[in-house]
Amino acid sequence: MLTLMPKRILYLFILAALTGCYKDKGNYTYTELPAFYVDTNTVQGEFIVPQYDTLRLNPGLVYEGNRAALKFSWTTYLYGSSINTIADTLARTEILAAPIALFPERYWLEFTATDTLTGRRMAYRYLMTVEGIGSGMMVLYEKDNRVDFDLIKTRLLEGLLEKDEVVRNLYTISNPGHPLTGKAVAINMFRFQTAQYISVFSENDGVQISPADMGIIKNFNEQFAASPDLVRPQGQFAPFGLTVNDFENSSGFDLLVNGGQAYANMVLFAFGKPTAYSLLFASDGDYEAAPFIKYGLARIVVYDQKNRRFLGASPLGTTLTPIISNGSAFNFQSVGKDMVYMDYGYGGTYMNYAVFKEPVDDGRRYLYVVDLGASAARYAWDISAYPGISSATKFAYGTRGQLMYYAAGNKLYQIHFDLSAGQELGATEAWPFIPPNEEITCLKMCPHPGRNLAENAKDKYLFVGTWDATANKGKVYVLQANVTSGVLTAEPAAVFEGFGKVKDLAFKF
Repeated sequence: MLTLMPKRILYLFILAALTGCYKDKGNYTYTELPAFYVDTNTVQGEFIVPQYDTLRLNPGLVYEGNRAALKFSWTTYLYGSSINTIADTLARTEILAAPIALFPERYWLEFTATDTLTGRRMAYRYLMTVEGIGSGMMVLYEKDNRVDFDLIKTRLLEGLLEKDEVVRNLYTISNPGHPLTGKAVAINMFRFQTAQYISVFSENDGVQISPADMGIIKNFNEQFAASPDLVRPQGQFAPFGLTVNDFENSSGFDLLVNGGQAYANMVLFAFGKPTAYSLLFASDGDYEAAPFIKYGLARIVVYDQKNRRFLGASPLGTTLTPIISNGSAFNFQSVGKDMVYMDYGYGGTYMNYAVFKEPVDDGRRYLYVVDLGASAARYAWDISAYPGISSATKFAYGTRGQLMYYAAGNKLYQIHFDLSAGQELGATEAWPFIPPNEEITCLKMCPHPGRNLAENAKDKYLFVGTWDATANKGKVYVLQANVTSGVLTAEPAAVFEGFGKVKDLAFKF
């Protein structure tokens, strides 16, 4: 939807026949040219358009010649630049209907019409300001073998918004020539000093894109110091606010698991300059990294699914070595189980909660409390009796309180525990209102405190992505949580629809 500004600045360039005041002494034949102009009474000359909105304009072209011979174009170039500096061609039709995926800035938008038979041409310019889309939750999904993401802009996270809205198809609109295919894997926003980008990964590709206009900064191979032999992204990790209380600044590291191998991109030690993923090698042979690579205290941490152990590497090193564990709950070097999920949770900066299963899956599940700051094996709990836990692959943990959830089918459960006492206290159904035709495909505790809010939004909301395979539709439920007890309110704080199969969410600032 355009916001028209009261001031009208009109620019009209037309070809005209000029006549002088003199006495005609010759014998000439005069031909009056048909009208060829834009009716300036039907258009506004200056306007604001939100980024990714579809701009619709009818130039009000008046032409008394052969309209079938006309060809059209709508082009943009930066305000103040040369008229010959074309930034983009939006359309080649008389009526404009195009999404605006330009960098937030002021532009000239020029409409031209050319008569291909006579060569006559007219042009008309508008002054267009593209307004940035701002912050919100990015929703990564797959649909029809394509990966894309939308942006949820909600008053729950931005107090100055007048209304909630969803900005659609940010990746595909900006990068029509480079589709991401297959299954969606991960989305993250990274910012540290001068380095800033959004990473989007599918199962067979991955790109870094600009947060300003979503255009590709680096394709898959350009992100690596040496191109990997296998293109199979499995997990990516680039948190903000982990080591410092700044939730709009990443901690300076970007970690990736691709084809069972771990890669580290340590922007922290490059002073914000462009860097690349470097491969981490195991000091004692081969390994297979679980897709939950983390950062501990001055150490990159990988779980080796092949040898079922924890490995660590110095931030500036390229070698993974066995981590010797403190505590007797379990041994870091002989866990003996396959990792189902691991992420940060309550109890300290580097406290992680890992779910494991037996190598030959017998349905049993185990929850291990892993302190990556002290290399400590805190607790090992058998949670096999929890309802639906044997089929659960989606989990969400809070860090402000003892919050932990998992999903199985359309059921959402909360895990109760007391970290100070070292006790797990069972699991109960947390929110019984997901329709039976919807499968829960993604869980994410709100990772950001929000902007211009009276109350901290971090962990206050649980984002639940669902997929209705019959209707081919995805949803995102926003459930409000008590940050102390984890109890979810019966009425959702918001529900957003119109996605594909939701796989990941991340905050864009």
